[in-house]
Amino acid sequence: MRPWRQAGGTMVRIGRRGMGGFLAAGLAAARGSGGATPAAAQTAAPATPQAADWPQRPVTIISPFAAGGQSDPIGRAVALHLQRSLGQPFVLENRSGAGGTIGAQFVARAAADGHTLLFGTTSSFVIAPFVYREAGYDPAASFAPVAVVSEGPMILTASPGTGFRSVAEVVAAARRTPGEVTYASAGNGSLPHLLGELLARSTGTRLTHVPYRGGAPAMNDLIGGQVDLFFEAVANVAPHVEGGRVVALMGTGQERTPLLPQVPTAGELELAALTLTSWTGLAAPAGTPAAIVERLNAATNEALRLPAVRALLERSGIRGVGGNPAAMAARIGRESGIYRGVIAEARIAVE
Repeated sequence: MRPWRQAGGTMVRIGRRGMGGFLAAGLAAARGSGGATPAAAQTAAPATPQAADWPQRPVTIISPFAAGGQSDPIGRAVALHLQRSLGQPFVLENRSGAGGTIGAQFVARAAADGHTLLFGTTSSFVIAPFVYREAGYDPAASFAPVAVVSEGPMILTASPGTGFRSVAEVVAAARRTPGEVTYASAGNGSLPHLLGELLARSTGTRLTHVPYRGGAPAMNDLIGGQVDLFFEAVANVAPHVEGGRVVALMGTGQERTPLLPQVPTAGELELAALTLTSWTGLAAPAGTPAAIVERLNAATNEALRLPAVRALLERSGIRGVGGNPAAMAARIGRESGIYRGVIAEARIAVE
């Protein structure tokens, strides 16, 4: 029995028993053809594949968050193109927990042979390693960047009951009554939490952070008026804005999103600290041969040019980025410095 089977046009993993049969058959074939015995196979050092003969088997792309999130369909679309382009199954596997550090740590410790990759986010690359004391990886040293895949704004929204219709009104209220304006987040150390900190610091105000166990309950309480403000991904916000349930005040970044073209950006409002975006990127374990990284980079950039992938990104209000590994490495370094400073100053930590 093969360890992979076709299901609805994609390759999926079969159960552990099927894998056992596959391995047994492979060992028997090796003995019959004069190959290495099981004992010899256990002691032989694994060979590092070169770009010409890579990938030699299915490739696992770890997504460090639960299935169903905004980044999930993007990762799966890229994986499908890599599979078609490079001739082996590329399977997105969700390994969630601890702010994305469990999945990221798994990839950081994997063999640097191009068969285990990380499809991470802003949190996993430049926030969580500094928030979680036991993250177990370094964002600059533990990975070989492949490419930034996508980016999009986080939208600052207000509960209609606040009466806020602009960032200027939020700042004025926060200055009149320091600490009384509240903002929700998806949890301590999450991107919305840090954006709230940056908003307060860049405007010289004091806001009160209200952490929730995820974005959905935070949005529910924003709609219900239990909290005043919330930074959330544009795709999750747009339906509520259009329905009049929340008010959009600003998008982070420099470019307006086509889903909410009427909403000004942080760049337009001269809030330089909030020109950061939410992004995704593909990386391999540190030490992965450069030739393999280059093949992955080329195929990822090809995926971002496909009409179907571009349409998927546009529906989510985000854009494809692409570029070379050096650009992703520079982004990790630059944003790590920003978020690490905010985390240290605000004394944010999760055990």
